[in-house]
Amino acid sequence: MNFLDYLDGRKAVRHFDQATSSISDAEITEILAHAAKAPSNNNFQPWRVIVIKNKKIQQKLQTLAAGQQQVASAAAVFLLLGTQEGYNIEKILQFNLKHHILKASQVAEKRKRIELYFALHPEDRQEEGLRLDVGLFAMNLMHVLRAYGYDSVPMRGVDFDKVMQFLQLPSEWSPILLLPAGKALKEGHQQFRNPVASFSQIIN
Repeated sequence: MNFLDYLDGRKAVRHFDQATSSISDAEITEILAHAAKAPSNNNFQPWRVIVIKNKKIQQKLQTLAAGQQQVASAAAVFLLLGTQEGYNIEKILQFNLKHHILKASQVAEKRKRIELYFALHPEDRQEEGLRLDVGLFAMNLMHVLRAYGYDSVPMRGVDFDKVMQFLQLPSEWSPILLLPAGKALKEGHQQFRNPVASFSQIIN
């Protein structure tokens, strides 16, 4: 399978094999490490991830997700969140120094550029920015899961306020997506998409 076939082969899977669907903690850590290679605004990486493998908790989450059975049958449920605290300029500058992305002499100019960017797009360090950055992480995570032999289905039909209360998560975190994952018991629906000409324009 070439890379494009791999990308095109992703489908939303809603039926997981509970008998063979098991993801170890070590495997989850590897998967998340690969997923975190996703791009983000100035490499702020504002995502937070809660991974639920406890069946009783999954069953409770199912009731908060309109009873959708994939939440309970998944090997693991990834709750993807973002935090505006992740857009801390001083922290990212220190991160860049630590990893030798910047030299000390470049910090002031980098700080100035980031501040100018946020002045131009203040929404990008708020909820809108989180949705974009965590969305990029989510897409990467879905592809990485497939590379490990697991399928998934992105979900927004969830009472996230109640999920946050039930899991007792920090109020400053913003829930973006629920992603049940596991071994497919039943293949996802065949994909149909609009033709390219209906959504694109090339300017020469």
